Amino acid sequence: MIIPMKKARLIILKEDRSKVLLALQRIGEFMVISPNENDKTSLAQENSGEKAQMSEAMLRFLNQFCKKPSILDPRPEVNYQVFSKENDKGQHVEDELLSLSNQLNQNKNRISFLENQNANLEPWHSMDIKLENIHETKNVDIVLGYFPENISDEFSHIIKEYEMTYKLFDIGNDGQSVLLLKYKDDKISWLSSLKSIGFVEVSLSKLSGTPDEIISSNKDEIKRIIEDNNKIMDKISGLNQYRNDLALLNEQVLAQQERNNIQYIETIETICLYGWVCSDKVEKVESAVSNVTKNFDLAFLDPKKGEIPPTVTRNNRFLAQFETITDMFSLPKQGTIDPAPVAGIWYWIIYGMMMGDVGYGAIMAVLFYLFKKIKKPKGDMAKLVNVLYYSSFTTIFFGFLFGSYFGETWHPLLFAPLDNPIGFLVLTLIIGVLHIFSGMGIQIAQQIKNGHILDAFFDQVSWMVLIVGLGFLFLPSLKTIGQWMAIGGAVVILLTAGRDRPNLIGKITGGLLGLYDISSYMSDILSYSRILALSLATGVIGMVMNLLARMVSGSIIGFVFAILIYILGHTFNLAMSMLSAFVHDSRLQYIEFFNKFYEGGGLKFKPLAFHTKYIDISDMEKDH
Repeated sequence: MIIPMKKARLIILKEDRSKVLLALQRIGEFMVISPNENDKTSLAQENSGEKAQMSEAMLRFLNQFCKKPSILDPRPEVNYQVFSKENDKGQHVEDELLSLSNQLNQNKNRISFLENQNANLEPWHSMDIKLENIHETKNVDIVLGYFPENISDEFSHIIKEYEMTYKLFDIGNDGQSVLLLKYKDDKISWLSSLKSIGFVEVSLSKLSGTPDEIISSNKDEIKRIIEDNNKIMDKISGLNQYRNDLALLNEQVLAQQERNNIQYIETIETICLYGWVCSDKVEKVESAVSNVTKNFDLAFLDPKKGEIPPTVTRNNRFLAQFETITDMFSLPKQGTIDPAPVAGIWYWIIYGMMMGDVGYGAIMAVLFYLFKKIKKPKGDMAKLVNVLYYSSFTTIFFGFLFGSYFGETWHPLLFAPLDNPIGFLVLTLIIGVLHIFSGMGIQIAQQIKNGHILDAFFDQVSWMVLIVGLGFLFLPSLKTIGQWMAIGGAVVILLTAGRDRPNLIGKITGGLLGLYDISSYMSDILSYSRILALSLATGVIGMVMNLLARMVSGSIIGFVFAILIYILGHTFNLAMSMLSAFVHDSRLQYIEFFNKFYEGGGLKFKPLAFHTKYIDISDMEKDH
């Protein structure tokens, strides 16, 4: 059901701001909204955004050098009293990781610099002259550089022309290395001639020692830096034991950031917050505020005309899990009917029909039960896991009815889809009609609630009578009744579908167009044949895997291969069947079912709360 909402106005003293916001965040029932005033401001006194990014970055940095927690590892749990206190340990770990990260970056940059320097010096390593001694003298110009290998003739020609002395060294990436000596003359002229054929001048005079000595020294320094990096990485690995403290710090900073982003109206002494609260949580919100301050004014008002409150749905434990299916499509609007109770039951049934195998259902039940117990998922993730967990039982139920056990057929209680596909097709079409009728039934309830009783009869009941009548035509004993029902429904549609049109021609045209919708209804009903297709696909693939395994199981090696085929084949079939059933079951809800009554378009309720990623907070309701 959809919970009515109240608009809250909370006025508190500025000095109570932090503790009141923390109290509201703790209960997670107050959705703060913008006051839409010119004098609104923000609580962002602290730069918690950068702090949150830093703690998150340090967690990722730690994961680079330590084993990342498995998805199946349970999340650590901390008491709320611990969560609300200063986290000196986490801050110390973050600071230490930041320092180690900076050291690694500096070392990385230094190694890169030394390696580049060695690469540049490698072509000169055989030169036994100290680089600091290579400079022009009073009478001689000395130049180092490279020229392309393929222009040696042109190079020799220029050397002879200007009467230069030279010495060649090794060939590098930039070409042939060479040292040039020339009595002081027109340097600009001969250097320009060399550059015209591709000569590139280099300067190594800022370095000390011979190239080979510098290369050797750089390699030694690189070794020392690598050893230093190993020690740093050992220190980082040692900090992995404090991962939970760092994760706690990240959660604390994120929670602070959310409080800092709250908008409010400010006066000299007070602040005023506006928000949405579920009507059944009014007392809880008031109690949370009164527990931390006695100086406040809290008023709860009905939504004004034109205001769109957020949507909160609340159902029993079983049906609440299927709210995630509706939410993935669109939230219902306030004042409409929550489709989750009806859609959830149908989703549960249809998923089981699509899978329909005792073995696969049992594996699903075990896997999702263990995942729930170990990982303890929260929020929408928990609902989705529960949907699949609950659907494992309908998978087992229909597996018994169809006699399907890992693709093998054994004593079906109803029939085996592979042996009786026509019978199964008829069953799926009946399911489709019932599913669509349940959606039309919700629309009837909505129209009656809004006082449109005749609309419910003309637009919904008439179609239900027509469709049932068409179905009875295939049953000899009910054929006559079916004819009259079909005719009666068609006549009502023909006469009333165009009732909103302004003139007679429009009404007749509207009636004919309305009756043409029979093609849409038939198309929707035929869409349920996908239940048959998916069930047959699951059964056939499972059967093929069993057949392949039996074909190779004639020897010891064959038996090993048969086991691998069983395991890999059925694992693949289970995964693909679960995914296909989830997608196609959702499609039947969203397209064939929802389009008969559902509008959607509701706003999500986003209260000020703790949205933790790495830890769980316990004892949230204590001290209230």
